[in-house]
Amino acid sequence: MSDFPERFDITSDFSELKDLELDGGRVSVGFRPSGSLHVGNLLSIVYAAVIAEELGLSLDVFCCDTDWSAPVPEQNKPDNSDLMKLFYMRDCPCGMHSDLPEHRIEELQDFLTGLENCTGKEVKIHRLTELRNDEEYIDSLRTVLENMQEFDSFFGGGFRRRYRSPVTTTCDDCGFSHAKGCDYSIDSGELVASCRNKECKNTFMTGKLDEEIGVHYLVDPVRDKSRDAALHVFGGDYRDAKKGRKTSKIEKVAKITELANGGTPIYFLGPMISDEDGKPLSKTAGTGVTVSEIDNLEEFGERLFEKVSDWIKTERKYLPQNEIIN
Repeated sequence: MSDFPERFDITSDFSELKDLELDGGRVSVGFRPSGSLHVGNLLSIVYAAVIAEELGLSLDVFCCDTDWSAPVPEQNKPDNSDLMKLFYMRDCPCGMHSDLPEHRIEELQDFLTGLENCTGKEVKIHRLTELRNDEEYIDSLRTVLENMQEFDSFFGGGFRRRYRSPVTTTCDDCGFSHAKGCDYSIDSGELVASCRNKECKNTFMTGKLDEEIGVHYLVDPVRDKSRDAALHVFGGDYRDAKKGRKTSKIEKVAKITELANGGTPIYFLGPMISDEDGKPLSKTAGTGVTVSEIDNLEEFGERLFEKVSDWIKTERKYLPQNEIIN
């Protein structure tokens, strides 16, 4: 764990987990429904499944459908990039599901069946929107919003140069959200932002934290306390800070979650996927294999579970994609 601050329990070495005190009954892992699902999403889920099996914990898989920070141009107003639909309000691309997140969840069902065949346990995907009335989750979000100066310090003061806050609400008339987040009133407990939709009769939008909201993806893991998570699994792309930045995604998540809850689960970082030359492949960069390119996802889930059960015995910070696919 020498690569990470001693203040948090963050590791990519499974053997170290045996020396850490687990507080909770679940291993949590999430995926974002933006864009096509990537083999990296599958790898993170399998690492979580194997760890849960090894430690005798339950597996908690989440579709992070409240994330609004990743742009999907066709869901924005073409003449105003500040207007966007939240993921759980976006249309299913095939027209056969209620929304975009349901489409993504359906894409994973055969893969999850493969994991169920290996573990003998049902693997169910939860949606972050299901926590809308969860008091602990709402309290965690409120704590973040009431301490925005400290929150912004985790980003070196850069977050509030781009956004008002990490939470946004929806206009009750047109359904659009503000892509820069909302101001938060501590006195009234309301989220407030201008409605920039020229076709809407409302001049501003207001909402409560227990209503329809969007949450920045680095804030998603504050749900872990209310879900009794002992450990949270991330993909290897959370390991390193981007060039010119001092704090990695995983450190930001740990700091945000500690701010929100007064503590954090343990964090496990899976490997980063690379090509044969060691160059990282990622969903964000649009590189690597997507779920739609994998034949027989059920069988793939079974094979990947067996591979990860072996790989986890030694620390792997990078995995060539051909080892995963073939």
